[in-house]
Amino acid sequence: MMGFWFTEGLSFLPIGLGVWTTATMVTTYIMAVLRGDVVPDFPYISDTGDKIPESCVFGQMLNISAFLSLGTMYVRYKQVEAMNQTNSRGVRLLNKVGLWVGLLTSVGLTLVANFQEGNVKTVHFIGAALVFGMGVVYSCLHTAVSYRLYPAYASLRLCRARAAITAVGALAMIIAFGTAMSANYQWATHEHAHDRLHWQPGDPGYAPHVASTISEWIMAIAFLFYFFTFIPDFQLTEMDAVIRLKWEELSETSPLIT
Repeated sequence: MMGFWFTEGLSFLPIGLGVWTTATMVTTYIMAVLRGDVVPDFPYISDTGDKIPESCVFGQMLNISAFLSLGTMYVRYKQVEAMNQTNSRGVRLLNKVGLWVGLLTSVGLTLVANFQEGNVKTVHFIGAALVFGMGVVYSCLHTAVSYRLYPAYASLRLCRARAAITAVGALAMIIAFGTAMSANYQWATHEHAHDRLHWQPGDPGYAPHVASTISEWIMAIAFLFYFFTFIPDFQLTEMDAVIRLKWEELSETSPLIT
């Protein structure tokens, strides 16, 4: 029986990750703006989940995104492992490093989800650095893997697309962090009648602040598009679980069974 294209193979993982994470950002943005907790003009993504009740929604939904991202990156690891038929040492190394980097990215996502900037700023910033920093590294690693698997398992167009998305994400990250430092420095030199969630055009550092927030949104969208490039590969990928029962060993050693 023919199914829908998004149910083919394991493609539901990157699709689910992209759709769910997008829904998370849109939902908390709408909630935060309607409640007046942030300004509508390009707040930071995590700022939309800083106040209750949107922080609860943001945390729960982003935790699911972290689970989906880890699942996607693990399947990608096993997929590349199977594709590496020549047992290339370079591909094997890039793939293993990519798995650990992906794990750090997912951990960072849970930190961003559960430690809001307004409550535990240091942990939140560590999480953001892991998500975006390790996210760029992961993209670089698997772009390199794609080129090494060309032409057997990756087209040149796909390799170039992943390289372009990686470049956009890396550039956006540099701009986001650089302009954020400039904006925060200018903000700190003046007193304000409102908090950082309500930047106004007349505030010192407003221009670099907006440049930083826009860059963060671009960076997040770039990462989601990168995972979407996995969809064609995942449509042709299946995984089987091997279950081994050690019942005889258990029955000999467990007093509850004997």
